[in-house]
Amino acid sequence: MRLIHRAVSLSLVALSVGSGLAVALNTTFAESPGNGAQSGPPPAFDPLLLNIRLTFNNLRPPAELIKESWLLEGYRVGRLGSGPHGAVIEDDQHQRLLILSATDDGKVRLYRLGELPVDIGRKLPAVVKCAQGRACQQRRMDPAGEVGCVALCLLETLNE
Repeated sequence: MRLIHRAVSLSLVALSVGSGLAVALNTTFAESPGNGAQSGPPPAFDPLLLNIRLTFNNLRPPAELIKESWLLEGYRVGRLGSGPHGAVIEDDQHQRLLILSATDDGKVRLYRLGELPVDIGRKLPAVVKCAQGRACQQRRMDPAGEVGCVALCLLETLNE
């Protein structure tokens, strides 16, 4: 039998960058084996272990890095104002896997940059439903903002 002790830390960090403000939402999970545990195969893919970095810029990765891209059909951003406009989703080695960004015309685009063992395109309707259910468009006072809320919905949906 293998026992795992899991420590979870969630922090929101605001950093002053030039004339703007950068917000990083960090989720940290540390696992340590319990008594008598042996190292086993690497853990299965868990999107909730990924990190979300937020930016106030709309993001468009270089074409050569994009493996797939989608618009979140049926979802439009509210007034972003001073909130984040983009989210980079990466692993602990800073390998960028997904980028979520508001477009100039009020839509949300998702880019896949890395390999993931999940069919993201099939999960997008559930992401939109989650974002609408959480009223992400109303998250103007939340430091993570609307885009951060949609990014959390994306990771939770990929975990289902």
